[in-house]
Amino acid sequence: MNTDHGSHGIDPATALRAAEILESPRRLHRGLEETNDAIATLDKVLTATPPGPLRTTILSNLGLIRMVRFQLTSSLPDLDAAISCFKEGQSDRTAQDDRPELSATIANLIGALHTRAEYTGNWDDLDEAIVLGRDAVVRMPPGLPQRSAALASLSSALRIRYERARYDGDLTEAIDLGRQATADLPEDHPRQGSVLSNLGSSLMAAGMLEEALHVYRRAVGRFEASGNRHGRARTLNNLAGALTQTGRIDEATDAFRQALDEFRAIEDRPGEARVKKNFASSIALWQESGTRGGEETEARYARVLDGCVRILGEEDATTRSLRGKLTAMRQS
Repeated sequence: MNTDHGSHGIDPATALRAAEILESPRRLHRGLEETNDAIATLDKVLTATPPGPLRTTILSNLGLIRMVRFQLTSSLPDLDAAISCFKEGQSDRTAQDDRPELSATIANLIGALHTRAEYTGNWDDLDEAIVLGRDAVVRMPPGLPQRSAALASLSSALRIRYERARYDGDLTEAIDLGRQATADLPEDHPRQGSVLSNLGSSLMAAGMLEEALHVYRRAVGRFEASGNRHGRARTLNNLAGALTQTGRIDEATDAFRQALDEFRAIEDRPGEARVKKNFASSIALWQESGTRGGEETEARYARVLDGCVRILGEEDATTRSLRGKLTAMRQS
């Protein structure tokens, strides 16, 4: 991509770095340091870029990368800034293009708005996201990647609203839109992982556990193929929860461990904390459940205890409790 910043006060090294970022913004899953560098670079270039298609592209990608940093740090100012970037970018695109709904920015804006609604409890953001999504998808022909992205974002927003208000129609629509979103993309499309992961969460909410497991596993494979470590980590965490609910504690423990390894590799501390919290809850559910698939053997408890040590640590309360039960089993 030619940034052409020589006349706007941007040094060649910064311009080259900006071009690299704009060509592959979704590769920024290597930790906070690289993400900070990308944001600083694009912020600098944005101030020197006049209105036009290039500025719109910078805004869209800057919004995406600020969302990545929000995922890493849970910093609300980054989320607010991402939404501002998406809104400004979509406004600029509307002025330049007679089909602004075909841009990817609208899907990113929908996703950012419902993320902020969950984070702050301001549900007006969620309603705004749903209105934007419905307005966009009705004007998009089937089979377009942009339509798939908008459908997936709208589906996710509807699922979140269902979880808050418990209106069954929202969940039914979320599943239907999620199926449409994955059908709009080739199986090997880089965005297929995100679309499948979103559908899996809707299926989980509906209690369709076996289909959710199948969809989550497909999503993990697509994230792995595209090199999206953050997406793979989040989906492994969700997959582990689904496996726990079906009584497959050994598989769940392995999925939690893989998720933790990925979050640690990309230096996502909030993600690491979520895995630990979810794993501890899953162990409690497993121990209390009456649908664990037969007698729990000493060997199985030992395997799960090993998972607790690796994921939660030797001194965690869940680890100590499980060790006590294993000791009692061995002494009985």
